[in-house]
Amino acid sequence: MKTVELVVPESLRLAERDRPEPGPGEVRIAVSNVGICGTDMEFYRGRRSAGYPFVLGHECSGRVDAIGEGVASTAVGTAVTVRPNFGCGECPDCLAGRENICANSRGLGVTINGCLSEFIVAPERYVWPIPDGMDLETATLIEPAAVAERAVRRAGSIAGRRVLVLGAGPIGLLAVQISALAGAEVTVGDPLSDRRRRALDFGAKDAFDPTSADASPSGFDVVIETAGVPEAVSGAVSSAKPGGAIVLTGIPMDPAAIATKWVVWRELTISGSFIYEAIDFAGACGRIERGEIDVLGLLTDRFPVEQAAEAFRRAASHEGLKVLIKMREEAC
Repeated sequence: MKTVELVVPESLRLAERDRPEPGPGEVRIAVSNVGICGTDMEFYRGRRSAGYPFVLGHECSGRVDAIGEGVASTAVGTAVTVRPNFGCGECPDCLAGRENICANSRGLGVTINGCLSEFIVAPERYVWPIPDGMDLETATLIEPAAVAERAVRRAGSIAGRRVLVLGAGPIGLLAVQISALAGAEVTVGDPLSDRRRRALDFGAKDAFDPTSADASPSGFDVVIETAGVPEAVSGAVSSAKPGGAIVLTGIPMDPAAIATKWVVWRELTISGSFIYEAIDFAGACGRIERGEIDVLGLLTDRFPVEQAAEAFRRAASHEGLKVLIKMREEAC
């Protein structure tokens, strides 16, 4: 089968690997689409590593191709996406439904080879049948929408409140839509003018460049940080009002300087939001199915698998937004 391997930072190759066989409780998926996200880019740039050669990708969709022993509720041919972070199922966090923070979890494209292959296998309980009428491109974006869903949920009740979203990449723009839908007044900070414009199109009331010397936003009830850079974390603390809440969703690989005096003096609440729980995945899927949020509007580029290297260069340039790699063509 065709597989895209990261052989060293910023170097991808198209390779052949054996087609995996589903084990007990597993299904095999013929992958149709794979989205490139910020985590993939950290591996691509060499900021993170799981060894080489390594297969990236965790946002995917496709159809069930084969089932393993004991699989009872997932049929061959079913259109699916995947929750790509597999908890151990036995630790206290997993048993409490918080598989997202399982210390023994395995992550497609993070700790184990990912979705940039013609076929992958996954535990049945992490395979998510997509609603009737939802196309496979749209289904690929359920996963990043679930990240934004959880970030907004972690902020608590936001109806009628002033919300600042730092970072207008795909996760940030999804958080904008979900926050606006909940009745919040949303402002966005991003240094790229095109992304600020998109934020306004997606429901933000205002947008600014946080790198500008004139930018000094403050007084926000909630700040949702999605940029994944230290400066955004620092800016989140300075922008929150007394008693405000900060939700950190991005994952900066370098330490961030935080003015802890403001955290204390303003009694700020800082929460982390790591991927999602099943409830967030279901919530995001439902929003997309009902047409409440626009995910296809995030797609700016589509590349065939043979041009995966160009797809990653495009994603690294920040000229596009959400870049999709098509492992195979399928009409629905």
